[in-house]
Amino acid sequence: MNKHSFIFGFFIVLLSFCSCKEDQIEVDCSTYDFSNCNTTEPFYGSLKIKLTINSENPKVPIVIYKGSVESNIVEYVDTLSTTEFNIDLPLSSYYSVTAKYRSGSKTIIAVDGDDVIKKNSNICDSTCWSIQNGTANVQLNY
Repeated sequence: MNKHSFIFGFFIVLLSFCSCKEDQIEVDCSTYDFSNCNTTEPFYGSLKIKLTINSENPKVPIVIYKGSVESNIVEYVDTLSTTEFNIDLPLSSYYSVTAKYRSGSKTIIAVDGDDVIKKNSNICDSTCWSIQNGTANVQLNY
């Protein structure tokens, strides 16, 4: 191995060690503004459900499942008469929603789902929490 290959290899190894810290943000803890830091761990988030309400479907039965519809773990059942409905659900799960519509003599079941999760980041000696709310669009598209 010649001298240049050794120096180049050493440089690559050194660079790889330095790049491990690129996702860590250096923060001055004595002056950091924690006003946007929620230090209380959340346990519930919101799932927004979008529905079609019309003359044929003034009320729409919905079922919310924890996980996929196939999991058959029913979290909530209701009949709604609004185009948007928000519900608080336990965090860190994927939720599926079914909505049952009539179209003449046919029944249409719309299905959608989304994650409702919490995220955390460590800043100085605090853990800051945030919520990623979900949306399930079970509107009729025709």
